[in-house]
Amino acid sequence: MNLIIVRHGESVNNLPDTSGHMTDPVLTECGLAQARLLGERCASMRIDALLSSPLARALQTVNEISVRRENQPVHILHELVEIGTDYTTLTHAEALRLCPAVLPFEAAPGPEDYGDAWGLEIRDPYYTLSRAYRVISRVRQTFPADANVLLLGHGAFNQRIIAAALRFPFPPDFIFSQDNTGVSVVNYCSGESGRQVTRLRMMNDTSHLYGTQAGGTPALEVRGLSAFLS
Repeated sequence: MNLIIVRHGESVNNLPDTSGHMTDPVLTECGLAQARLLGERCASMRIDALLSSPLARALQTVNEISVRRENQPVHILHELVEIGTDYTTLTHAEALRLCPAVLPFEAAPGPEDYGDAWGLEIRDPYYTLSRAYRVISRVRQTFPADANVLLLGHGAFNQRIIAAALRFPFPPDFIFSQDNTGVSVVNYCSGESGRQVTRLRMMNDTSHLYGTQAGGTPALEVRGLSAFLS
């Protein structure tokens, strides 16, 4: 199995000017351009399933992948939401306006399911890591061993997803960088004597942002590193 772990494009909350920040931010024009280039990169890849956070910036990004893959269906996984975000997210009807290929999804868990989970995640990074392990376990149990599954999520939580996928202890002073539309790939396969091997095949690759358009002009003006959170 290949887990293709991707962060959304630049959102308004990634901008230095905080005056325009939103509870559920949408992509900037730059973020939409990043998402389109990501979609072009993914168009010819073998991707057996698209899984996305239900937040707007993730849905806008995964839509650019889906439309370039003949509207490949998008599965919502609520537990891909960013750290510190509760499960009060878009309804299916609202999600369809951002990504028409979104499949009907289960109701978001409420406080009765997770209590003070979101407050705990902010206070304790290892509590967040336990959610990432649940996501990895669910994906590996749901899809075949030879599947390529793309997870579209967020900067901070994707770090925990990568750590959980690698069974990494995630010390507080270690960061798996996740730039906007960065692509990381974790591979599970059989090694010698049938022993399972876990490989980090790609880490935070943004090469799709540095290609060229017709005429040799840069595909996207680079603003520098994106904000770490959200």
